[in-house]
Amino acid sequence: MNMNILVTLNSNYIYPLCVMLHSLSETNRSNHFDIYVMYSSLTEDDFDMMKRALGSVDHTLHRIRVDEGVFDSAPVLKRISKETYYRLLISDLIPDEVHRILYLDPDVVILRDLSDFYNMDLGGNALAAGTHVNNFILWLNHIRLRMRRESKYINAGIMLIDADKWREIAPVPEILRFISANIRRLQLADQDVVNMMFEGKIRIFDEKIYNLDEKTFARHSKDPRRPGYIDLEWVRKNTVIIHYNGKIKPWKEKEYDGKLREYFEKYKNF
Repeated sequence: MNMNILVTLNSNYIYPLCVMLHSLSETNRSNHFDIYVMYSSLTEDDFDMMKRALGSVDHTLHRIRVDEGVFDSAPVLKRISKETYYRLLISDLIPDEVHRILYLDPDVVILRDLSDFYNMDLGGNALAAGTHVNNFILWLNHIRLRMRRESKYINAGIMLIDADKWREIAPVPEILRFISANIRRLQLADQDVVNMMFEGKIRIFDEKIYNLDEKTFARHSKDPRRPGYIDLEWVRKNTVIIHYNGKIKPWKEKEYDGKLREYFEKYKNF
């Protein structure tokens, strides 16, 4: 099966990206990937490293160089670079013949075949994503971003995107106008932009399967008597994508003691 993947990054995230690409290739041997890489400052050595991580399988890397000044006025955080905004440029920079694309943060690991996920029925929505927030944080985000009560606040690190609907809703000039008009509310950078611009047009998937991070695992593994309980054995049998978001990363080995570390360890050598 052919699938389109989008990643955006700078050189600081080359190593985790390559771990992700290695896991992608190893767990999806019967699939072909067109991998669109949006960047401003990557080097030939960086792309050579990506090719090594993908191994001998004939996947295709598409280089998309972005003008590094396009989001100069957008707010960034200490651990969120302006390159994360580049995924908002789908309308202009992803070819029109691409109708569906899976956006992946570099700090994820793929545990199994992506075909079923990639073919998920979006139900007429522009994208599918998961939510990592508890009810209190959801309430705060509703107030901060003036979202409707029934809306979920999604983590934008893994998004299955209907590229045609994205182009219709979020052409780049409209995105830039939106950022300028809402700049004081964008505490979580482009993730806030996605939540606000696509509100009501997002299918929510099970984050325990498609976007499992350490906080979500901890929240659902506390009490076996509670609905939705999971443990590491459940993860091994069911989870498709692990997401190492947050401040502490598994490639900073001395700092990381998360329960999900074993999956990064499995694919870190390529």
